[in-house]
Amino acid sequence: MKQELLARFPWPWLPALALLIFFSFFMGLLIRLSLKSQQSPLTLAERLPFDEGEKI
Repeated sequence: MKQELLARFPWPWLPALALLIFFSFFMGLLIRLSLKSQQSPLTLAERLPFDEGEKI
């Protein structure tokens, strides 16, 4: 039954496109998180709970 459904599937390239989008999203996320230039906003956000009354 599954084989019959897949045989009639009109877009055989669609699963490959979904895999490419999935892979590129997570690779982009890993690259963005590993960049040193992105560390300053993250460290600022980490200190927010401890800076209760102080203005930056």
